Amino acid sequence: MRKNCPRIYLVAILLCLVVSGVSAQALTIAEMMEEPSLAGQRPSSARLSPDGTKLIFLWNAEGKPKRDLYMVSTGGGTPEVILRLGDLPARPRPPERENKLNYGVELRDEFAREREGASLGGFNWSPDSQKLIFSHNGDIFVLTLADRSIKQITFTEVVESGGRILDDGRIFYNQAGNSFVFDPKDATLTQVNRQVGGPGEGGPRGAAGGGFGGGGGFSSVNDQMTKGFITVSDTSKHRELSVPNYLPELVTIQTIRRGWATQKMYAYEVGGEGRPVEIKFPAPEGVSSFRRSAWTADGSHLIVDRIDRDTKRRQLFYIANAGSAKQNLILITEHTDDKWQASLSTIYEPHPKDPNVLYFGSEEDGYNHLYLAKVDTATGKTEVKQLTSGNWQVEWAKWTNDGKILYASTENTYKERELYLLDPSTGAKSMLPSPKKGMKDGFALSEKGEKQIVTYELSTWDRPGDLFVQPVCSPCSAADAPVKLTDTVPAKFNSLKFTPPNFVEIASRDGKKIPAKIYLPPGHNPKAKTKYPMAIFVHGAGYLQNVINGWNNYYREFMFNDMLAKNGYVVLDIDYRGSAGYGRDWRTDVYDFLGGKDYEDHIDSIDHMVANYGVDQSRIGVYGGSYGGFMAGMLVMRAPERIAAAAALRPVFDWKNYYAANPGYTAQRLGHPDKNPEWYKRSSPITYADKLEKPLLILHGVIDDNVHVQDSMQLVEKLIRLRKTKYFDLMVYPAERHGFERPESWIDEYERIHSLFEKHLR
Repeated sequence: MRKNCPRIYLVAILLCLVVSGVSAQALTIAEMMEEPSLAGQRPSSARLSPDGTKLIFLWNAEGKPKRDLYMVSTGGGTPEVILRLGDLPARPRPPERENKLNYGVELRDEFAREREGASLGGFNWSPDSQKLIFSHNGDIFVLTLADRSIKQITFTEVVESGGRILDDGRIFYNQAGNSFVFDPKDATLTQVNRQVGGPGEGGPRGAAGGGFGGGGGFSSVNDQMTKGFITVSDTSKHRELSVPNYLPELVTIQTIRRGWATQKMYAYEVGGEGRPVEIKFPAPEGVSSFRRSAWTADGSHLIVDRIDRDTKRRQLFYIANAGSAKQNLILITEHTDDKWQASLSTIYEPHPKDPNVLYFGSEEDGYNHLYLAKVDTATGKTEVKQLTSGNWQVEWAKWTNDGKILYASTENTYKERELYLLDPSTGAKSMLPSPKKGMKDGFALSEKGEKQIVTYELSTWDRPGDLFVQPVCSPCSAADAPVKLTDTVPAKFNSLKFTPPNFVEIASRDGKKIPAKIYLPPGHNPKAKTKYPMAIFVHGAGYLQNVINGWNNYYREFMFNDMLAKNGYVVLDIDYRGSAGYGRDWRTDVYDFLGGKDYEDHIDSIDHMVANYGVDQSRIGVYGGSYGGFMAGMLVMRAPERIAAAAALRPVFDWKNYYAANPGYTAQRLGHPDKNPEWYKRSSPITYADKLEKPLLILHGVIDDNVHVQDSMQLVEKLIRLRKTKYFDLMVYPAERHGFERPESWIDEYERIHSLFEKHLR
């Protein structure tokens, strides 16, 4: 500062720095992880009324776990509470015996008590938009909006679900795989399907055939209440997995059963005298499962989506005249992927008027696109036409009442989602007005009215989502712009200033572009003499997208990355191979080698950052949870010349363990361990334990029933036997499952990660 600078200017400058520093300074780890969340609570379970005039959602204004039911007019206004959880009867708890030795861990502390009891859920509107049916504590209730009165429909020890109010006022619900209709006028209760059989009882009672082992069933009835179907699953070959809990006075064991099931499907006519008719699908090849089923608009025909060939083949069937003597199976489409089928291909919907027409999603051309199918029940032939195409994917779709298709896609940019209206008869399409850019999700379309509306949640990279409503239009006017219906983000959070990410694409060794977010420290100079430390965050799930202009469940990690950037770190976050949002090839490039191309994407990105962003190669750390923990382990063991320290949270260290816990996910990527042992070996970090020579911090919940703590225990034991104890630290969290809940656990976890980076990257 020059000596002749007036003192008043110095005071003003200092004052300005202090004021701006309030919103620009990094949050503490405790502030990031606190409960209720600093970012507030997102509205959930939003349901639009059939007439499109009202929207309900669950929310707690204080951010607490027990949510109340809110309603807001789609014309705008202030949301109001129409049902509080406390208004409903609570199931009595058995009396607790006095324990004079209760000086240890308090199991039912305030945090646990706040999360006890059932929540509200399963909401459905009545056809006239005047009532709501919902589930609570396993029972069915009806809320009348006019007087806010609540009527309990069931009170049993068995769980009821799937409640619907029919056109004539009767109430439909499911119980233990069976379907019932209750008439409030005369209090009569009618079972509308045949009972699902137990083990060895041959499927539904009275069904043709037999000898099919039990394990559970699912029942669904069409809107006309004329036909239904039952899916019966034989789970007798499931394996038992044990999850010990060491916190009670005596150790308890939770037993879960996982594995492959064999399924059969039966159709029946409601009220008919005949027996349920088994739908004779072609014999499946390898493991198979039904993914979705839907009735046509007239309720006569059933559409069933099935995968087999160990998740590689998708078949879409049309069961004409389901449940009757004229039942006939027609193959609509079949697609085999030599790796595995995408979950997005479960997008399909029968036409709202024509029972012989439907659209469906398929990755047959490399991206999930929409196809129109016309079924000729007389000849059994199907005419298929592709409706959308391009290097982008459709992620949601819905018929409009006038026979157009409203869909959401990555067509404009993979970082966001936009809505488009498509006329399948002409191919003409237009994008709905979108003045505010960001990530749209959770779409719902009104059922009635001349001008339908669509609701969704909209968020940006630095602001959590709120609910919006928008008319479905073509052509559109200024009056058709989206309207914000909720305002759930706390003012304190809105005042915060976060480090904006740079959205870039990094060249990979095979010529593809790796989507990435880069957070840079203040005043970043890539040509500075002093190089920067770098932290890499690896998102979980494998098949998930994190390079988006939107908010998601990684909001804690986002705030942690912001803190690191403000404290001098460069932070890298990539959508590596296997991530969602980029089409079939990107999704399946990890097939047969987890830790192959996804690992190479991280190595290539590290090299790019060192070459272009002034990153010090000797001061790079990595952290991530679940699949991110797996990748952190892979990187630190296989690339010690590039990784100085790693934190692996709830990590997969041996994929044969995860095959036992989640065979569907693992078999998609690695097949079966008995058939592909080498794929499992090279994909498992425990294979490379002898290569560990840099610090590895392992963090795992003891009662994790997804990625079991067994993975971390096995790696630790192997490292001990390899005399590698100086290279790792282990912290387990006795009260936590896969997704941590207690803020104390979150705080401890991330303070350890921060300390690891400060010690080894500074």
